Amino acid sequence: MNKIKNPIIEYAVLFCGGKGSRLGSIGKKKNKSLILVNNKPIIFYTISKLLKSNINKIIFPLGYKGGDVKKYVKKFFSKHIDKFIFVNTGVDSEISERLVKIKKYFSKDKIVLLVNGDTIFDFNLLNFAKSHITSKKKISLASFSPKVDLGFILTKNDKPLEFKKSVFISEFKNKRFELSAYSGFVILNTTILKNFNFKLKEDFETKLYNYYLKSNDINVFKIKNRTCFPIDNVKNLIYANKNLILKNWLWYLFIYKFKLIFQN
Repeated sequence: MNKIKNPIIEYAVLFCGGKGSRLGSIGKKKNKSLILVNNKPIIFYTISKLLKSNINKIIFPLGYKGGDVKKYVKKFFSKHIDKFIFVNTGVDSEISERLVKIKKYFSKDKIVLLVNGDTIFDFNLLNFAKSHITSKKKISLASFSPKVDLGFILTKNDKPLEFKKSVFISEFKNKRFELSAYSGFVILNTTILKNFNFKLKEDFETKLYNYYLKSNDINVFKIKNRTCFPIDNVKNLIYANKNLILKNWLWYLFIYKFKLIFQN
């Protein structure tokens, strides 16, 4: 197999318009992507990673407290402002509605990455893109092992054997199939999004992915030995602040602060 050089991802769509309804009072005060993990907003880690991943344009479909998101991004990433496109897509809009409102910014036949703004991650996006190109599939989905707070009941022959709470599903092995979850990270061609018949208020992911599954046109990229951690409730936020060891981010912060000191 021929080696693929680092591909260019023309667009990244960073969904950052949703309400953090399961984050209680914290979610009411702030946009979910601005909630702090290790003293930095989630969106800081996301944008930092995107900027290091051969991405030409980052589109922000703004929604709940979108003005705060735009203000933060423009202040802390001012040197990259030419890469950013901010689009007001409505406070209560579904993802499908947000995509309808931003797809006019897409050129035809380009690679686009869809990213959730509430996820801390450090896996290699360029490897994800290479996997997509090599597979020659229409759509690539990144899968991961999520933490399940409610817990698992391990049974055999209908007999309960073990109960585990707040564990990752990768801890459970099954000979018949492998358990993994959809991470919310997607790579596909802009032409698919421009031509797709979005029905507002409809779950476009279920419709789109199942359509391409019928023709075996879905590639799955497995996130292994790397962080991919959605923060959609208070328990996950507490866990992230206590347990996520983000070595790459600590190094990035050191370099970033060093540059600021040198420039001043």
